[in-house]
Amino acid sequence: MIHSETKKPDLDNLEPEQETKGASKAKMSKNAEPTGPSTTFYMHSALLFGGRLLHKILNAYNSLFELTPQERAKIYRNISTHYAKKGLHDKAIDSLKDWVRLEPKSLDANHQLGLALAAAGRAKEALRFFEKTLTLQPEHKGALFHRSSLLLKMKEYGKAIAGLEKVSTMTENPKVYYLLGVGYDKLGELDKAMAAMEKAVSLEPNEIKYNQHLGFLNVRKDEHKKAAEYFTKVMELEHEEEV
Repeated sequence: MIHSETKKPDLDNLEPEQETKGASKAKMSKNAEPTGPSTTFYMHSALLFGGRLLHKILNAYNSLFELTPQERAKIYRNISTHYAKKGLHDKAIDSLKDWVRLEPKSLDANHQLGLALAAAGRAKEALRFFEKTLTLQPEHKGALFHRSSLLLKMKEYGKAIAGLEKVSTMTENPKVYYLLGVGYDKLGELDKAMAAMEKAVSLEPNEIKYNQHLGFLNVRKDEHKKAAEYFTKVMELEHEEEV
């Protein structure tokens, strides 16, 4: 079912916030005033990006500064982000696995590990963590969307469409409708594919692949005049990119 009601596109903002709320607590006597983390703590935290001494340094700081599991988790998350930005997916995944072991019921940890595994091409493993996220929170939009995207690549079209239809009731985003169009097209449901792809184009008119796919769908419907309009738009957009 294609939904026409207007909602704020927010699929790009489905990822959990990356902000942290403070750092470690220094040891205090009963009468001591709370103090913030020292410059030394931040300086040495940077050394964690070296990776090899991660666990030793974390254990050392755990004894010196009484790091909470949440603070340790933030360190693992930050390190995984650092590695991911450098394209070192295996190292990012290792840090995220440490985070999941530390906080097995964390939505953020399980979802981020699923994303990292998907980026590394490890689709079956990624699915497991998206499904774990959905077990913890069945309405998690990010996990629903990325799980459906993987299922589409695995040719599990029915399951992918079911997930994407559910996401489309939560947020209105062209990426969701584009993938719905692809899924319905693969199942031979041409009218539903066209309706979904038209919705994607209406939400993001200048996306080349949406217009191109809609052009081919119109060719198959023998709507050659409409197809020509979309292909013309594709050529115009490609020309604009080259200029």
